Amino acid sequence: MFRALICVGCVWAAAGSPCTQAPLQGTAACDTSKTPAERAQYIVSQLTTSEKMGLFGNMASAVPRLNLPAYEWWSEALHGVASSAGVSFSDPTPYATSFPQVITTAASYNKTLWSAIGTTISTEARAMSNVGHAGFSYWAPNINIIRDPRWGRGHETPGEDPVLTATYAAHFVPGLQEGEDPKHLKVSACCKHFYGYDMEDSDGADRHNFNAIINLQDEADTYLPAFHSCVVNGRASGMMCSYNAVNGTPSCANERIMNGFARGKWGFDGYITSDCGAVADVCNNHHYANQDDTCRDVLQAGMDSDCGGFLASYLNTSISRGVTPMSAVDTALEHLFAMQVRFGAFDPASEQPYLNYSYKTDLNSPAHQHLALEAARQGMVLLKNDGTFPLDATKYPTVAVVGPNANATSVMQANYYGVPPYLISPLMGVSKYAKTLYAEGCDTNCNSNSGFSAATAAAAQADATVLVIGISTTQEAEGRDRTSIALPGYQEDLVTAVLSAAKGPVMVVVMAGGSVDFTVAKVNPLAKGIMWVGYPGQSGGEAIADVVFGAVNPSGRLPHTQYPKDYTNGLSMLDMNMRPGTSNPGRTYRFYTGTPVYAFGSGLSYTSFSYKNAGPSVS
Repeated sequence: MFRALICVGCVWAAAGSPCTQAPLQGTAACDTSKTPAERAQYIVSQLTTSEKMGLFGNMASAVPRLNLPAYEWWSEALHGVASSAGVSFSDPTPYATSFPQVITTAASYNKTLWSAIGTTISTEARAMSNVGHAGFSYWAPNINIIRDPRWGRGHETPGEDPVLTATYAAHFVPGLQEGEDPKHLKVSACCKHFYGYDMEDSDGADRHNFNAIINLQDEADTYLPAFHSCVVNGRASGMMCSYNAVNGTPSCANERIMNGFARGKWGFDGYITSDCGAVADVCNNHHYANQDDTCRDVLQAGMDSDCGGFLASYLNTSISRGVTPMSAVDTALEHLFAMQVRFGAFDPASEQPYLNYSYKTDLNSPAHQHLALEAARQGMVLLKNDGTFPLDATKYPTVAVVGPNANATSVMQANYYGVPPYLISPLMGVSKYAKTLYAEGCDTNCNSNSGFSAATAAAAQADATVLVIGISTTQEAEGRDRTSIALPGYQEDLVTAVLSAAKGPVMVVVMAGGSVDFTVAKVNPLAKGIMWVGYPGQSGGEAIADVVFGAVNPSGRLPHTQYPKDYTNGLSMLDMNMRPGTSNPGRTYRFYTGTPVYAFGSGLSYTSFSYKNAGPSVS
């Protein structure tokens, strides 16, 4: 769930340790020779029932009697520290580095890059937390699989392949969590959304009431591998149970996956939060249990924290009626306080190097800005080139930059973003190499062709054209699935018109998270080049221009299949089956039986490769 609020719960970062004063000073809570679990058990043993009731929401209440400050569990860091309940973008931390959206970063297929981005994000998070402007728990990464190209949040993920997504989690998560202090978490990562969550609002269902029917084979080879890797290989300290149900059981009441798989088989050692409002969904939308039983079911299943107010409203009554046992309450709280011990909230400042991070040197630094640019460059996917590109700037002094996303800025951040220090649009990027002519043509909805004449006139006048088409969070976003994967409105007509009018070569740039059908550019020989860029972050326009003009040799590969627009005809968003069946042509490159516009893994470079047998032939 996404919303932008000022930080109201970052006080752990600024309040100092409760272990410096009575009543916890000198107790097991403050004994650094004990494990986090042992220390947490002592803290929970000191709480009254009334005090416990205020600790289950994402905004956990203070316990003044024990000098425990309030804490906001909900902070976001999908591709940079992001606006969320636990983060404040205000002086002296008005900005944070905004990396490309995950779908673009995944296109790099670069494990080292993913780790470096995680490390940079957590460094900036700690710099912000040290002035009380951020917390320690960040609800990223999103590692659900893009099952259907219409899913509105697919661009938050590494794509459609379970191995690629699992590998991303295994490298991004340690980047976030681990650093020079082996005793404490740098910050906590959270594997979400556990599990089978990949639709928003389609075909008469929405994410709050959808019951995903998943067979055991698909569960094993598609829906669970990334979460297994996030826990086992990434050593994640947080997980989030999702809104949907799977095979009749709401995820946040599913003991089989939380206590069974995660904590039991995989050895997960951390806390599990609900998605925001998901506990209420168990009762009110899935109608799985009444209020009292819902409180019991989610805690006994393994969930620890309710992002929302359901437990705050009903847990005490459920306990008093004998429905929810206090043992389940205490187990959840022990998981939460063990996390705070791992953050360093109960330890001397002298033993915590992360407290030395400063917004003056560790936030939005030149090195971090360069990494954001490098990430965008590595995520550029060249799909078509007849040999025209890269352009020589001396031969193409005037370039038309046209199309719905030609001057995109915030579009390049997609969603779950913070406040960047700057946003370099494609128009701005190309302007560093050539004189530019700009015309939008239409917005991403493209419901009118009234602006086409300005776009075609610019293309007819310029020596070369960069045509930036695609979609934005107007079409694909949290809570918003698409109904079609065709280019919206009259965009196909815009492509044809610009290609026909252009005096010089045209590079078609596709800015989109989910799959769109741009066959209109692929089959037209007037489109000399095509480049897919996803949502490339604060330096996206510079990266696009660097590839167009050859300052960078493109190396990205598609992290998902680009399907023809008729792929979704008759295919229900509610069909969770990966393999082909009636009205299902198969999902993702592993099972799709048709011909894609561009296949998963496609991508060119400006380098020519030749291969030959290096040794003697074998008979």
